[in-house]
Amino acid sequence: MRNTLVGKNKRNASIFVYFQICPECDEPIIGIKEATRGEVYMNPNNTEDLSLLRKEQRR
Repeated sequence: MRNTLVGKNKRNASIFVYFQICPECDEPIIGIKEATRGEVYMNPNNTEDLSLLRKEQRR
């Protein structure tokens, strides 16, 4: 995973977007995570509490 800081919310917590291309299906994996202690850097390999954004499957 990679991540990037996208800004701060109204509680002044840093918001990070995590992203990568799935090595198995070549589809994007995207998630969002809020920093809990005012961090301006978060380890991209720490995906605990990551909220994944999911694409609806076409039928």
